[in-house]
Amino acid sequence: MCTDSLKCRIRILDSRIGTNFFFPEYLSNGLSGFFLRACIKEKIYIFSEQTILISTGILVNLFDKNVDILIKPLHKIKETYKIVIGNPFSIKNFFYNNELKISIWNCSKKIFCIHPGDQIAQLIILTNKKIKFLYI
Repeated sequence: MCTDSLKCRIRILDSRIGTNFFFPEYLSNGLSGFFLRACIKEKIYIFSEQTILISTGILVNLFDKNVDILIKPLHKIKETYKIVIGNPFSIKNFFYNNELKISIWNCSKKIFCIHPGDQIAQLIILTNKKIKFLYI
């Protein structure tokens, strides 16, 4: 059972988060995370072989040398639409000073559309501790 907690500081940079768009909640022991949403003003079309940087509207700070952060593409987007996340990475001692942005590459031959608030990736915190989200 998880008795210890880990603080994850999240600065909300886009006022639609928490009002128009849902935001992070604790999921389960050993695997916590949330969907990263497209914080854009209007829909964006990504043409075949085009790469674009999408705002998430948040800044994330997590200080624990024993914790890994993983940003993963959503399975549905990856498999169905052949969309690749340009920065799927795992980081220790995660501290991000700027807005977290996701690079999206359209590997298909079709145009892909992203709407404001669409889920574009998943941020996963790999720990056996319960995550406590602190909104700053």
